[in-house]
Amino acid sequence: MNARGRQGNARLERQRPPTFADLALTRRELLKGAGAGAAVLTLPGFLAACGGEESASGEQITELTWGTTPIRALDYARGFDVQTGVPLAISLEALLVYDQDLKLVPLLAESWSQPDPKSYVFQVREGVEFWDGTPLAIEDVVWSLERHMDPKLASEMGFYFESVDSIEATGEREVTVSMKTADPFFPYVQTFTTVIPKAFGEAQGKKLGSPGTPARIMGTGPYKITAFRADDVITLEQNENYWGEQPLVEKINAKIFADPQTMQLAMRAGEIDGTFQVPLPQADQWAKIKGTKAIYAPGMGIISLYFRMSEKPWSDIHVRRAFAHSLDREGIVRNVLGGRAEVANSVVPPAQWGGLLSQDEITALYDELPSYPFDLELAKQELAQSSMPDGFEAATEYPNIIPEVGKALLNLQENLKQLNVKLTVNEVTPQSWFANLEARKFTFGVSAFGPDYVDPANYPISVFSKGSDSNRADYDNPKVTALLSEQQAATNPEDRAEAISEIMRITEAELPYLNLWWPDSAMAISDRLTYDGFTPLWYNQVWIRNLSA
Repeated sequence: MNARGRQGNARLERQRPPTFADLALTRRELLKGAGAGAAVLTLPGFLAACGGEESASGEQITELTWGTTPIRALDYARGFDVQTGVPLAISLEALLVYDQDLKLVPLLAESWSQPDPKSYVFQVREGVEFWDGTPLAIEDVVWSLERHMDPKLASEMGFYFESVDSIEATGEREVTVSMKTADPFFPYVQTFTTVIPKAFGEAQGKKLGSPGTPARIMGTGPYKITAFRADDVITLEQNENYWGEQPLVEKINAKIFADPQTMQLAMRAGEIDGTFQVPLPQADQWAKIKGTKAIYAPGMGIISLYFRMSEKPWSDIHVRRAFAHSLDREGIVRNVLGGRAEVANSVVPPAQWGGLLSQDEITALYDELPSYPFDLELAKQELAQSSMPDGFEAATEYPNIIPEVGKALLNLQENLKQLNVKLTVNEVTPQSWFANLEARKFTFGVSAFGPDYVDPANYPISVFSKGSDSNRADYDNPKVTALLSEQQAATNPEDRAEAISEIMRITEAELPYLNLWWPDSAMAISDRLTYDGFTPLWYNQVWIRNLSA
């Protein structure tokens, strides 16, 4: 934080760390009674999970209750959210999956190949059945992929299929995907393009994945979903028709909470056994719950604020810079997030580069990118040069599942007062926030992304591509558009790396997004359980395989 700030600023550097009361959210509902119950984890189940003499008996963990925030639909086409992976990653399957090293490996595909830059061929596994015993047919795979290209469906994953020309069954167990242009990311998309029976999906129509009992979804995974009660619970039971190894847990209740605070209370009461959705500002509180431990992993997510550049006053670079210099991002990371994040100067997290650049090259790249330190004098100078030198009013909102962003917006709100800018900030539910985001209600707001795959182009192709639903800033730069195409078509890793690096340089200078931080990922779990290999991509892995007693 720059020392030139004034005493009246909402400076976090000198404030005490936030308390439980500081972070408390407005709760719409109380915890329901013990009807959901704490998970029953029998001692024989523990022994079976840990090996030894009891493992031969085949006894398992009887029941597990896992916490999650609201889920819109059990279908990524209608609910492409991280939390949807709690039930879907262990119940519906895709052609590929990530292993423990975050490498792509076959799942429903027995093998796959890329005979040329514009073709992918998948050999589909034999002997696979859906939950109801119906054999997996090649037309189910083709339909499950093609549906995301249907404009009538308007799939939330549709963007990832824009480069697809055709999807065809080219053999009894073979699917060939032909691309309009080379797309090095398409295989990654096959970790969350879940396969659903065509007849079942067509019969469900618009109800596919919506709440109901029995569940309005069908898959091939180790668990079958038997009930989806909105704002309550999703029930999963072992799939007796599963083609692979049966998991250790017999039944899972994915308990839905309106916000993380009520979920934390449930963990304290012993009503849930763990969750992947621990807000970083509350991680220490979770870790201090008796019988609970917190687990962390380096993050691949990005939290940003978007400026809709197609509308005033955000079309003015000086206004955007004034906002950037008015936010104490370092103080937020240090005092609200407990240092479990890194201030971001790009939409691309350093951990996303994989092996495309060396660590020294990554460090050098990020060191040369433009930065916007907290400095109200600079903020005032920028606004004075803008089209709004006398100030203005704006409004925005944030979802209550990321209260740390609320803290940042309130910090910004307080500091902007010295620029005669009035910013109204409201806290809303995730459902309301997402609905308003899709409706483009606010011209300035929160942009939050979790990784789809380990590649530095993951976010740029979404947030900088003209016409993309995820391009909340309405950003349109022909040079960036050309570079996006260039890196996508490049076969030389060095060429890809340089194109992506140049995109980062341009976009950080033009500031369509004020990138806040790259947060660590955090989960919590009962001391009675062990979770090995926690990664930010848990929702693209069969996460239940990592859990044991």
